[in-house]
Amino acid sequence: MLNVVVAGCSGRMGRALIEAVNQAPDMRLGAALDRPGSAFLGKDAGELVGAPCGVAITDDIDAALKGADALIDFTRPEGTLHHVALCRKHKVNLVIGTTGFTPEQKQVIRDASRDIGIVFAPNMSVGVNV
Repeated sequence: MLNVVVAGCSGRMGRALIEAVNQAPDMRLGAALDRPGSAFLGKDAGELVGAPCGVAITDDIDAALKGADALIDFTRPEGTLHHVALCRKHKVNLVIGTTGFTPEQKQVIRDASRDIGIVFAPNMSVGVNV
């Protein structure tokens, strides 16, 4: 069972990811992250998609990454880079769908890919990736 963390869980993509993870027979939502101060903190992540799952939304990424296999990030470049550093520290694989990185920020992601598995695809549409 793949233990997945979703960052940016209250956004459009975050909600779609929670729903997909909850429906996948080989995945488990290990944690759902949102930004500090979010009105969703402490609420059940599954309630965002109409299916409570017992996973409370948090902003504590260090705790969320304990035991995680992968973090899926569709946030903003600054948040993603913070997640890259912590995933690298905790040896957690990372899927990045965030857009808008500078060349220097992309280099930080490349450097981290030497230590952890990273899928970096700012456009996740099927047509682009086929």
